[in-house]
Amino acid sequence: EEWGEFLHCPKKKFTVFKDIRKEIEDETERITGKKQAISHNPIRLRITSPHVPDLTLVDLPGMTKVPVGDQPADIETQIRDLVLKYTANPNSIILSVTPANSDIATSDSIQIARAVDPKGDRTIGVLTKLDLMDKGTNALGMLQGKVVQLKLGFIGVINRSQKDIADEKDLESSRKDELKYFASHPAYAQLASSHHIGTVFLARRLNSILLSHIKARLPALRNRIMSLVATSRKELQSLGEAPSDDADDHRKMLLSVITQYVDNFCTTIDGGRHLTSFSELRGGARISHTFNQLFPQRLNAILPHENLPPSEIHMTIRNTKGARTSLYGSVPQDAFEMLVKKLIKQLREPASWCVDTVFDELRMISEECEPKELQRFETLRDRFREVSAEMLSRCFRDAKKMIESLILFELAYINTNHPDFCDIGAVLGATFVEPLNLQAPPQKAQGPPAQAPPPAGSAGDQGNPLNWFGGKESKGARSATPVGKQSKGGAGEAAASAAAPVEPPKSRSEQMQLARRLQHDREARRQWLQEGLAGVQLDPREEGEIELVITLIVSYFDIVRKNLRDSVPKAIMHFMVNQAKDKVQVELLRSLYKEDLMGEVFVERPETTEQRKQCRQMVSALEKALGVLNEVRSMQE
Repeated sequence: EEWGEFLHCPKKKFTVFKDIRKEIEDETERITGKKQAISHNPIRLRITSPHVPDLTLVDLPGMTKVPVGDQPADIETQIRDLVLKYTANPNSIILSVTPANSDIATSDSIQIARAVDPKGDRTIGVLTKLDLMDKGTNALGMLQGKVVQLKLGFIGVINRSQKDIADEKDLESSRKDELKYFASHPAYAQLASSHHIGTVFLARRLNSILLSHIKARLPALRNRIMSLVATSRKELQSLGEAPSDDADDHRKMLLSVITQYVDNFCTTIDGGRHLTSFSELRGGARISHTFNQLFPQRLNAILPHENLPPSEIHMTIRNTKGARTSLYGSVPQDAFEMLVKKLIKQLREPASWCVDTVFDELRMISEECEPKELQRFETLRDRFREVSAEMLSRCFRDAKKMIESLILFELAYINTNHPDFCDIGAVLGATFVEPLNLQAPPQKAQGPPAQAPPPAGSAGDQGNPLNWFGGKESKGARSATPVGKQSKGGAGEAAASAAAPVEPPKSRSEQMQLARRLQHDREARRQWLQEGLAGVQLDPREEGEIELVITLIVSYFDIVRKNLRDSVPKAIMHFMVNQAKDKVQVELLRSLYKEDLMGEVFVERPETTEQRKQCRQMVSALEKALGVLNEVRSMQE
């Protein structure tokens, strides 16, 4: 039995070769249209017959110099590129077909073959139209390799003419007429008697050449096929077995998928080998980076002197006093609370950003942790994502509500008795010291003389709570300055201006020393005040009140900022990250482990089923090819 089968319609067998020719013409027209163009997409045809040798032939179009009809202008280049794509493969054997009634020296096929096979090791020449040569001439010299030398030689054949094709002359009759012509021709009779000419000899010769070529390329081909087999088996394993209809199998598979998903999710957050990246932070490492690097940077980027201009401070102090007048050296508490609350509200944005960033990372983790089995079952994958997204959204809302509560806590009560808040008495004494008193002679006292004040910009000046413009932090023991120790960390210079509790001056000399140190920053503050209050004349009392409010705001704002830097990550971890880790498995089981859903969610995608089928066919074909190569190797040995 003989039949043909096309790859584009694999379930249909063609037993009549006339229908095969018609299908080739139809498929060519479907791919390239009616413009006689070409395409790099091959038409794959498999012929099964007991009368043909095992060969794989690639029929390439003949070279065209001039476009005809509706062919594109670069048809010659297109055909040449297509031919070179196949002939350049070192594992291929080139059939250089040349008409015998033309000059072989100008043969395009010989020229291309020599370009990719200079030594002629894998090129066999085929001479056609021997029956159309001029009377009294023959191609015996070319067949004997006297004109062009090829290691595999030349073979002459006579194909059917256009009239024979139109008359539907069968191949068997064509081969008989071919052998009759060669046997009766005086130049080719000797070759015909030894069966070294004709289409039948060409088929046997190609089969023999192919076998010898395989033997020469055997090691490389075997390694290549083994690699393809391993890759195909791995792909087939990733696709898994076809789902069964058994409910127990569905339950087992669902539990396995949920367990693997939860394990991947928790491992990615807690740290492990899953989703390890060498180029960027992922999972829990990304969340930690947000808490410890990005979030503090955003907090410290909020600077009091940028968000509270001098005019606003001055106007707030005056409005809160109303028609009253304040005592010299009193604390404008109402203005202080109003201004510091305005600054605290601005911390809502970085806190909210931190929640959103961690939430986005958790959503990304939930998608990247999906087991491979979910790719097979589209409905189950969608249900997984739906349940996970809803669970994360609930955790996100709880965390968001808690973060808002933390801001409201800070706004609800301004605790000026906080242990880290600056000593108001010391700041009052230092701020409202008369400039003339700084020149008063020091009192006589036992002990070493008071040290001279440090120069501007020194470590002592950097610890000044009135350093409204920020500065480098310094760590040290509490001193008699209004600032004391600074916050750790280098992000954001405004944090360095935060005030810590200080000891009040114990003597007149200590009070004067404190006042002298505050004088070093006074020039910068005055310049800032003058720029912000251009045209406003301040008396010493108003200037002192503004400086006092600035000092208190910086000190208290830094306390609030430290509180949020610590409490916001804790709230996010408790209400969102840890809750997600604890609830994900429970939510998936509660929503998916239902009898009525088993048959619905374990419906495999048609693409996956087809892919598994093709993969199995590929593995089978490669294993057969590997078996053939092993047989060839055993024959060679």
